[in-house]
Amino acid sequence: MAFAGLKKLFRRKEVSKAPPPRLSREEASQKNITRTSYVRPVKKRRVFKRKMVKVQGNADRRFVRSDASPYTVRPALQRVAVDSIEQTIRKNPSRFKTDKLTLMEIADLILEKEIQMPRPAKLRAHQVFFMFAKKAGRIRANVSTPCLEWQGAHKGGAPVLTTVNAIQGKRLIVDARKYILENPPTGERRNFRSKPYNICGNPLCVNTKHIEMRGMPREMKSGENHARAKYSDKDVQKLVREYNAGATAKELAKKWGMALTYVEQVMRKERRTEATEGMTIRGRFKQY
Repeated sequence: MAFAGLKKLFRRKEVSKAPPPRLSREEASQKNITRTSYVRPVKKRRVFKRKMVKVQGNADRRFVRSDASPYTVRPALQRVAVDSIEQTIRKNPSRFKTDKLTLMEIADLILEKEIQMPRPAKLRAHQVFFMFAKKAGRIRANVSTPCLEWQGAHKGGAPVLTTVNAIQGKRLIVDARKYILENPPTGERRNFRSKPYNICGNPLCVNTKHIEMRGMPREMKSGENHARAKYSDKDVQKLVREYNAGATAKELAKKWGMALTYVEQVMRKERRTEATEGMTIRGRFKQY
């Protein structure tokens, strides 16, 4: 053979498989075998190891996998785990930074370090949210129910918490009042483009009955306050001064990364008029 030398070099021994024994026609007819007596072995199916577990308080016995969750054996433990998380948060809410960790990350941290239990399937983010809310003692004007004051992190005098963008995966710090209105405990998720307003007058209140989503005033939607504004009023004023010093609109558009039409509209005082108010603009454009 062509590979006999290689097989001898690597000391490989040819294993000759003995062919299945042939039976005579008389023996085959007696055993109802037509061709040969060789039968292919059947592979054994893999079976998970199971054990008998007696559920406490129930006489029935159930078969469960050996790696089953403790909540499968005792479903009542889920309620115990949720109550333990709530007791830990309410004992010292300032210990957990809602501006750095998400609500579910805080719950996982408590379960891992203090309770040593996995996350129960029935735990939801809105449950952890209301664990950081403390019921106020008195009822304020314009409302009929007491406030729920946020005990987590604050930023700019408003309650905040951390979330993760489902599409981009980025961590965001959002207003807690807007979060609970957009992610209600019951119903579909909503998306608001306005800002939360407390009708009770308490900016730390996260009671959904005390919060209204109101649009921004008109003056807060234009100029540098616009959500998509790229240049401040000082940038526009600097742009006009450079134009008055002798630069052309085309040169400024290339330098600032603006559209030529946008620069010309600024020089005509058709755009960003609040920034160029009282300024004189030279050139071929209309004098003011």
